[in-house]
Amino acid sequence: MAIKSTTPDIEAHVLRFSDIDQRESPYRPIDMLLERYDRKRYAVVGRPAEQKGDPTPLDQVDAFNITYLKCEPGKGLATHGHPTPEAFIVMAGQWKITLGMNAEQETVLGPFDIISVPPDEMHGAEVIGDETGWMMTINAGHGGAKLFWPPDLVDELRATGAAVSEVEIPGDSLQK
Repeated sequence: MAIKSTTPDIEAHVLRFSDIDQRESPYRPIDMLLERYDRKRYAVVGRPAEQKGDPTPLDQVDAFNITYLKCEPGKGLATHGHPTPEAFIVMAGQWKITLGMNAEQETVLGPFDIISVPPDEMHGAEVIGDETGWMMTINAGHGGAKLFWPPDLVDELRATGAAVSEVEIPGDSLQK
């Protein structure tokens, strides 16, 4: 028995890197309120709440989601955790990856290096060196995982006047 393709157009399932700006996410995790965590986020696969425009097959993946991050040197992701594992794959630049509430462990990853962060492990990332960094993140599920922030980051954000919580659910603010 031959398997019939139900895909009418292969290009509907393709995202060209030259078109990445079309996938820039409007979701800004709370750490992005601080300049050192400013970055561009691109919801590449999954995360339908973060998409603009008409849905595509790339938005309809249920088992996992992929985001690209673009950070300038000295910027990155604040320490955070979530109940699901996360894989980081460096695409460009050098990234310092930390584990632990106070970054007790660290390693440096270069292009095509990968780390799998266990569930509930606090972790962060920063671009080091002079080159703009690009990193792919892969998480379980259709949307982003519930994020947990360390108390010192929450206190720092509150000191700026921001109304923040220790927990953030990605996409919630976009659906209201």
